[in-house]
This record gives sequence, structure tokens and C-alpha cells, in this order.
Amino acid sequence: MAIDLGVQELIVLGDSDLLIRQAQGEWKTRDLKLLPYRKCVEDLSKRFRYIEFRYIPRFHNDLADALATLASMLPYPGNTYITPLEIQVRDQHGYCNTVEAEPDGDPWYSDIKNFLKTGRCSEHANKSQKRTIRRLANVFFLSGDVLYKRTPDLNLLRCLDAEEAEKIMNEVHAGVCGPHMNGYVLAKKILRAGYYWLTMEKDCFHFV
Repeated sequence: MAIDLGVQELIVLGDSDLLIRQAQGEWKTRDLKLLPYRKCVEDLSKRFRYIEFRYIPRFHNDLADALATLASMLPYPGNTYITPLEIQVRDQHGYCNTVEAEPDGDPWYSDIKNFLKTGRCSEHANKSQKRTIRRLANVFFLSGDVLYKRTPDLNLLRCLDAEEAEKIMNEVHAGVCGPHMNGYVLAKKILRAGYYWLTMEKDCFHFV
């Protein structure tokens, strides 16, 4: 694409240290499957007056990584016109909008936790809400003051309030534990697998 546009000087940024060093010629390419690609890169590089390969850590490459993920999810439309994307850069990650506020100050699991402690539902709950609380309580486990949710494979997932969840999500995206996947995928796995927010709307409970 750059050649077709008549670009003469090109800087290539990549978040794979291995591939960038191989393209720079610092490391040899030993994998037989990668040799044709390496040869292709060398041939294309000769068509530029100046070309440079730079390694950029993935956490400094969030936008490109997000665009690459988006592109992999969409089918190529051929000659169909594609409307340009409008991208807004926010001052916080998108997952911050997923953690919902708790307007009454109590964590979402307070009714379930109280039911497991006392065996009674809140006096303010109607019949429908009481049935929902009893049903949900069957898959939760209270250990001391910590509430867990049982998974189908009998693992226990600790329940978090909004403040704890936001703290953990910030640590995940900061790479405190050295994740082996990008922040978007990791946050998605956490939201799906581990932590739950429960809101009440029109006398019914909904998982968000």
C-alpha cells in the first residue's frame, strides 16, 4: 500500500520484538514457515529510499492494537466503499464505563450475602425479588465475610464491589502481573469470567 502511494521514506512500527529484530537483520530467521515472509520484507524494503523498523511495546501501541483487533473481526467487503472511522481518544480506558456505580452505597451482592448470612430476604423486597434472591443464592458461597460465586466446574470466583473491580482492572491494564495478552482481551476475559455487577430495574435483577 505504501509503495502504491509512492512513499519513499517509511518507518515501520511493530509490537513484536522478535519480528522487528529479524527485519532489522539483528536476529536470524530460523523458522522455515517465516523465511518466505522475511524474503518478501527484504524485497519490498529495497523499493524505498529509506526504511526503518522500530519496536514499540504493546502498551504504547494501544490504538494500533485496537484497530488490528477490530479489523480481524470484520469481513473484507471487496470493492464496497467503507465509511471512514471516527475515533475519539478518551482520558480513561473503555472498561471504566463498564463498572457501574452503586447509587445506594451497598455492593450489588449485599442482598445475596445477607440472605446467606441470615436466611431471610430484605423486608423491602417484593415476592418476585425474593424468588430471584433465593435462586441466585444457590450458586453463591459465603466464607467468613467474603462472597464467592460457584462456576460449573466448581471453581470459586470472588465477588467484588465497584471500587475493588475498578482497582483490579487498573492493575490489569498496567501490567502488574505481566499479562501474556493485550489489555482489551484480558479485560474482556475478566468481565466475562470473574466479576459481576448486579443492578435492579423494574423489580428484576439483571447481570451487566
